[in-house]
Amino acid sequence: MSRSYHVLVNDAAGPGADNHVPIQEIVDAFGRVGIDATVVAATARELPDAMRAAWKQGVDAIVVGGGDGTTNCAAGVAVDDEIVLGILPMGTFNHFAKDLGMPTDLSAAVDFLAAAEATSIDVGEVNGRIFVNNASVGVYPVMVSTRDEIRERHAWGKIRAAPVAIVHTLQRLPVHRLRLTLDDKPPVSVETPFLFVGNGLFDDHGQRLGRRTSLADHSLGVYVIATTSRWRLVLNAIKARFGGLRAAEQTQRQAVEALIVESDEPAIEIALDGEPTHLQVPLHFRSRAGGLRVLAAPRLES
Repeated sequence: MSRSYHVLVNDAAGPGADNHVPIQEIVDAFGRVGIDATVVAATARELPDAMRAAWKQGVDAIVVGGGDGTTNCAAGVAVDDEIVLGILPMGTFNHFAKDLGMPTDLSAAVDFLAAAEATSIDVGEVNGRIFVNNASVGVYPVMVSTRDEIRERHAWGKIRAAPVAIVHTLQRLPVHRLRLTLDDKPPVSVETPFLFVGNGLFDDHGQRLGRRTSLADHSLGVYVIATTSRWRLVLNAIKARFGGLRAAEQTQRQAVEALIVESDEPAIEIALDGEPTHLQVPLHFRSRAGGLRVLAAPRLES
């Protein structure tokens, strides 16, 4: 029996974006592998309702085309409504799709989805918000907000605006005083420019830094940078990139199932899968084991 997918492609509009949505190309690609696919363009605002409406039609999966921000939005809907989610990587970085083992070429990605099975993986949650890659406090959300301001001002793309945003962020390095409760351990106080909470643990072997070791280990990877010096922060990042986390002595790492982050600030800026927002403090993180069903290779399941 052939599969039926409903494909929703993010028609993001913005400075430096390529707004062309290749609907017919996607239809043809799925048709080539024998999958009946309805392909529709949808904005980020339209995506949740469009997913729910399509799922009620009895399709085998909802496939979402876009980047990590689009995936984050879709995953939140899929978890709540028990939707089987497929990813068509069409963003700038596509971190989540790569961790699923997906190629980023459109035709090859469709081949992957045609052979994939509905597989249970973990997601992270903070204050009721889902993240599939990571959540971070400090330099990263500030850098992303600054990058987006630069993009809007100059009509640049993400890659061009990012280096300028990094320099601006380091010049006014954000430092947070936080109290962290890791699982049931006593709270610890930290002063840090960067708190990173991964949906799963990230590999620490040099070239593989930034890739998950598993999407089904039922853990959050908590990483804290233990320096408030911008130069040590940069040096630590370089060491981590080329020598793995073991070479980055300023990085503290823990694997937990739950984390509470407290601060004297009433709300804090946080990036969820690369999208900055503000959440009320305290931040309650947890791993939702097997919370998301995705089209992937079954080897991802624990």
